Amino acid sequence: MALRHYTLDFNLSAAVDSASTVPGLLSIFHEQEMTETVHDTNGHGYLATFVGKNGRLVVLRVHAHGLITIDLQCYEEDNIAQLDNLLNALEEKLKVLLNDNITRIKRLPALVRGAKVDRYWPTVDGRLLEYDFDQVVYEEDSPYQNIKIFHSKEFGNTLLLDGDVNLSESDLSYTQAIMGGGKENYAGKEVLILGGGDGGILAELVKLKPKMVTMVEISFKNNCSMSLFSTLTLFGFFLSKILTLTRK
Repeated sequence: MALRHYTLDFNLSAAVDSASTVPGLLSIFHEQEMTETVHDTNGHGYLATFVGKNGRLVVLRVHAHGLITIDLQCYEEDNIAQLDNLLNALEEKLKVLLNDNITRIKRLPALVRGAKVDRYWPTVDGRLLEYDFDQVVYEEDSPYQNIKIFHSKEFGNTLLLDGDVNLSESDLSYTQAIMGGGKENYAGKEVLILGGGDGGILAELVKLKPKMVTMVEISFKNNCSMSLFSTLTLFGFFLSKILTLTRK
């Protein structure tokens, strides 16, 4: 069962006392039949949790340095309209209570945690990207790396190696650029591919009628005589293309 996590942040030009803001919000939580628990922060502002129906949880924090944060957690099947109404009510009320003290309001789309298909993957420089992955097409550990293929409505099937996005079906121009962008003539030639386990270069090469193609890839799990078929098995999103072309 997946969890939706909403965030609502208020950056302030000056710190505020919780006594001037929190009481004005309590009626909203009481209307939602949420129970308040105040926590000791050892002088670091105000912190309270509000627990309601269907496993809803709100964390309200008034920080001592001019920041108010609201975190709302609920299960994925919860009523989205009710959740939006709750966040809207809190945002509008705080706008009134804080008046001209607000420098920025930031409300982000819900982060879905624990979903069957993981949509969030970090970049090499530490940023988090959300993809529209809706299906795990393939997953296996080779002796060298973890291999995953996800289906994306926007990018097609997408290959991840050790959690890093490698390439997608939509990256055909990248594959064609590696091959010379149409400037190379591969017809009747023997071609060596070093790597290329995604199958993209191989799929494009067989269209150009080379005499022979040899691929060297560390993640093949079968012997060399089965390398082409292990490619097809391992990276299924080029399967139909390669089979069609090699049978002509």
